[in-house]
This record gives sequence, structure tokens and C-alpha cells, in this order.
Amino acid sequence: MSRGGEAGLGISVALASALALASALALAGCATPGPPGGDPGPGPTGTGPTSTGPARTAEPVLRAPLMPITARELLEYCPASEAEHFDGDAAVVLDIYLCSASDILSTDGGDGTGDDRTTGDNGTSGSGTSDSGTGALPDVQRASRVIAGGDELLAAYSAPNAPATSGACIQLAADPLIVWLGTSAGIIAIYAPVDECGFPTRAAAEAFNGVELDTILEVRADPAD
Repeated sequence: MSRGGEAGLGISVALASALALASALALAGCATPGPPGGDPGPGPTGTGPTSTGPARTAEPVLRAPLMPITARELLEYCPASEAEHFDGDAAVVLDIYLCSASDILSTDGGDGTGDDRTTGDNGTSGSGTSDSGTGALPDVQRASRVIAGGDELLAAYSAPNAPATSGACIQLAADPLIVWLGTSAGIIAIYAPVDECGFPTRAAAEAFNGVELDTILEVRADPAD
């Protein structure tokens, strides 16, 4: 074969190779590009991190008074039922009652007949003691009607409970600061809104201690009976 034929064959081969390369590049350009940096694409639907649900709401340590109301006469105003959270509908409330039980002779030197409502910021001091030093049960039980401060009390009690903490809390039987609401449908017991540990909030305790009361009924029993 002549040099001219060899040159023509070489050009044809080179041209064919160039065309093949161009076709390959064109096909590669049509392919779907992978994620930048070579990272794998997203996994199948539903394999990503799942969302956590809403935070758990704290609940009161107790839903009944620390000192049980047992006098039959008082149960007309403060029935023994599990307290619930106030729904905030103050329009249905006709009366607000507080009931307490305490010792005539208290261990702190007092006479036990004063106002039993004094509490700490979280309501943990309770409403008296359960033992007057003689092993006797509480011997004074009192029912009272709120005559001033009721609106503030209901506003404070309508606040939601705080989200529960995931940490440690003091193990105390905190007084739930229960009040009883008289409505056209009957009397219901409500507890004070609680903080992350289940203790009454400062605002609720202040409202509870800030009401003015009118005593309806007081029952005294002889501990020896």
C-alpha cells in the first residue's frame, strides 16, 4: 500500500476514534449526576430521623388533701373526690370553698386553730400536722367560703401544668392546695397548677394564700373519742 493510502487509512481510524469518543461523552452528559462529593443519595422514605412527640406534662404529686376531710358535715362543701385541673371557665363558678383539717394542739407551739392555709412557694408545708404529739388524728375540720380574691385564684388555677422534667425532683408529699368549686352541676375539686416536679407553682400558692375567707362550719372532735 502506498504512503498516501496508509495516510488516508490513518486519518479514517483517527476520525472514527474521535467520533466514538464524542458519542461516549455525549451519552455521559445525559446521565443523571450523582450527589456532590460522591455522597450517597437520600435513603428510602421513612428511614430518616423520627420527630419526638410533645413534652410530657407534669402531674400533681397528690390529688387529695394532705389532711383528709372526713367530717360528714364538711363533705357537703368539700366532697371527697379526686381533684382535676381547672379548665378556666370561671363563668360557671358560683362559689369557691376551702376545707382544712388540723390539730388543736400543734407541735410547733401554736394552738392549731388559726388559718391553716400558710404554705411555702411550692405548697410543700401543708395545712398542719397529722399528729399533735399524742398520736391523735386531726380534731378540727373547717369549711370556708372565699369572699375576696376569688377571681385571682381562678385565674392562677387556670394556668397549664408545666412540662415534666427529665431530671431528679425532691421526693415530697406536696400539698396540692385543693379548692372546691360550686357550680350548677355540682361541686368539683381542683388542684393548683404544678411545676416541672409536680409541686404547686409560686403563682398558684400566692393566689391560694391571698384569698379572704368566711368560715361556714367548724367541727371539733375529742381525740379521745
